[in-house]
Formats: sequence, C-alpha cells, structure tokens
Amino acid sequence: MLRNTYIYQYLATITGSFSILSCGVNQAWTSPYLPQIINGSYPQISMTSAQGSWCAVMAPLSAPIGALIGALLVDRLGRKYTTLLMAPYTLIMFIFLAFANNLVLISLIRFVIGIVEGVLYTSLPMYLGEISAPEVRGILTASVQFGALLGTLLINVFGLYFSIFTTSLIFAAVPLLHFVTYFWMPESPYYLIKKNKKAEAKAALILLRGSVDVDSEMHSLCEAVSRQESDRKTKMSELVTVRSNRRALLIFVILCTTRKFSGNSPFLFYTAQIFQMAQGSLHPHLSVIIFLTIQIIAAMLSLYLLDRVGRRPIILSSTVVCVITLGIIGLYFYLQDHHVQSVENLRWLPITVLVCYIVFYNIGLELSPVVYVGELFPTNIKAIALGFAETFAAMNGIVTAMLFSILADNYGMFLPFWIFATCCAVGLLLIAKFVPETKNKTLEQIQMELIAGASKSNS
Repeated sequence: MLRNTYIYQYLATITGSFSILSCGVNQAWTSPYLPQIINGSYPQISMTSAQGSWCAVMAPLSAPIGALIGALLVDRLGRKYTTLLMAPYTLIMFIFLAFANNLVLISLIRFVIGIVEGVLYTSLPMYLGEISAPEVRGILTASVQFGALLGTLLINVFGLYFSIFTTSLIFAAVPLLHFVTYFWMPESPYYLIKKNKKAEAKAALILLRGSVDVDSEMHSLCEAVSRQESDRKTKMSELVTVRSNRRALLIFVILCTTRKFSGNSPFLFYTAQIFQMAQGSLHPHLSVIIFLTIQIIAAMLSLYLLDRVGRRPIILSSTVVCVITLGIIGLYFYLQDHHVQSVENLRWLPITVLVCYIVFYNIGLELSPVVYVGELFPTNIKAIALGFAETFAAMNGIVTAMLFSILADNYGMFLPFWIFATCCAVGLLLIAKFVPETKNKTLEQIQMELIAGASKSNS
C-alpha cells in the first residue's frame, strides 16, 4: 500500500512514463512489422533486408540530436515542461505513420520520434531523480525504462493482429494521455530553487512529500543547489575535468556499455527473427510474446528489489547470468550452423535460455544505467551529463545492432552471441571494481561520496 508521502511522486512517475512508452513502441516497431513488409504483406511499401536494418536504427541514430536539445531545454523551460513539450510531436508522428506508404517516410517518422526519445531520456530521469525521496528513488527512476519495456511488449502483441494503420492510431492516444495527466504534476524543486523561485519550490516539495513539514529538506536542497551552482558558467569540459564528475561518468560508461553490449538492442529490433532462426519448438510469434511478457514481469521484480536489496548486488548477479546464457545460446547456434545431429533434440533450449537471460538482464542491467544517471551528477552539470548519457547509449545501440546484423549474416548467429558474452564478462569485472552502492542515499550524500572517492584515488 502506498504511503501518502509518496502518492504524488508515484503519480508524477506514472504520468511521465507514458511518454517513454511511446518511445518503446517506436524502438520495437521493426520487430513485428519489418518481417511483414519484407515478406510482401504491405505491397505498397518496398523494402529489402538491408534497407530494413537501417530503418531499425533510425531511432537511436537521431537520439543524440534529441539529447542535445534536451540538455539545452531542461535548464530553460524546466524538467517538467521539456518533457511535456514532446507529447504533440509524438502524437503527430504516430498519425503520420498511420498513412505512411514508403520506406523514406517511415524512416523519417522513426527518426523524429528518436529525437523525442533523446529529449525525454535527458529530461525525465533528471526530473524523477530530483523529486523522489531517497527510499523510493530507485523504483521511480527505473520506471522510465519500465515504460519503454511495456511499449515494446504492446507493439509486438498489437503488431501480430493489427495493421500499421490501426496500431499507429491506437498508440497516438498515448502521448495525448501523457499530456493531459502529466500537465498537473509539480515542477522539480531543484529546478525552481535554481531559478530562485523558492516559494514555488517549497509548495512543490509540500505536494510531493505529502507534508507541510519540509523546512529541513528545503534548507538542505537550497544548500546543495547553492554549492553545486557555485560556478554559474558550467562548461561541458567539466564533465571530464572535475574529478567527481569524471568518476561519475566512468561509472555510467561501464554500466551503459555492459548493458548495450549484452545484446539488448538486437533483441529489441530483431526479436521475431532471432526466434525464427533458432527453429525452436514454439511458433516464433508466440515465443516473442512469452519472451516480452517475462521481460515485463522481471522488470517489475527489479523495481521491487532496487530499493530493498540494493543496486550493486542485483547488477552483479544479473551480469553473471547474462555471461552464462549468452554463451550457451551462442553454442546452440554454433551446433545448429555446423549441422550437429544432437541439436534436433534441443529445440526447447532457445526459448528456455533466452527467457533465463531476459529475466536476469531486466532485473539488473536493463534498469541500472537510468537509475544511476539520475543519481550521480550534480545539478550544475546534470543536463550536460544526461545529454551525453543518451547520446552514448544511442551510439552503443547502433553499433551493437549493426554489429549483430553484419556478423549474423556473414559468420552465423553464434558469433555475435559469443562476443556479447565476452563483453558482459569484461563488464562484470569493471562493475565489481568501480560501481558503488547508492541505495537509500540522498543526492547530496552521493555527491559527497563521489568527491571523497575521487580525492582518495588521486591522492
């Protein structure tokens, strides 16, 4: 049962995450529809497999542009209104998608929604990290990625039964719902204090905490913002020249690279095709639905565990299982490619091992970067940091998706899986050494620990 002190924090999270659900739909749109288009189910749309791979990466390709726009807007319009501004663009793009009848237009629409995604992944984690109490910050910031996962499940299910026209109009309702609900949520107190609107900041804090007794926290926030904003002209270079920022950046890069090179982008773009090539005992489309449903359940479990068990043990255990399962599924495809007779008796293996992979991946690696990126950086550099984070994540997503496509086409499906397993193994060692625990710590406590850690490592 929700405590009254958390009600508005949860409402802000749910209504804000509707925007990310639309991005999840756009990210995974290629999973149900690319095979249909290439197989001729939409004769008015001409597309080859190679063209389809470029259509698949349109969203991550444009996300860095959105991240730059988001970094510029969040300190001018505010975290809330930057997020809210994206709803009309998403609504219009889904309506256009309903009537799109060629590859260029579809790719352009996915490109534009990718820009929106870049803005949202800069503004929303920042907003949720700043409005949430320490004891629920993990579950709230992780809900951003949960919204994306829900979008991937919905488009894969709807894409099996409805046309592009129908699903586009259905999902056009999501940004509309986001706008009319999120509009009533309060702005981040951090942002309001930064703009010297202390009365509004206190009112927002009272609403978010469900209590009028916020003087102590208000005082702490004012001191934290004042300290972090002491240099008014923050430069982008401070992301790497300031020791504590550099340490925070290293932590994020380790988590994000491990996450992306665990193969999540290829799974997102080519889910149906992977199961089709695996020739498992279940129909590929049924395998996809089972796979994504379990992914959602695992993410829900992760939301529950993040603020109870802690971030670090969950991420470490998640990465260990990813190494093992990616190695096993790579071995299955290797035996299949080399026509080993015994693989005929292992048709149950792909869905079993991939379900195990996706459960542990979503419990730890999937949600961890978005949680940490909302916690690690101080107010004065946070917009730049989140812009970089989304750009870095998008570029890694493009690299892994294209790498998967090239290696699978030229060498066999086994090789990308073994490469991803190796990358996870390296990431595991780096996470164990560098990634700290942030459970139940205020943003100011995390900053002070980063500063102390950076000073110790450089002394």
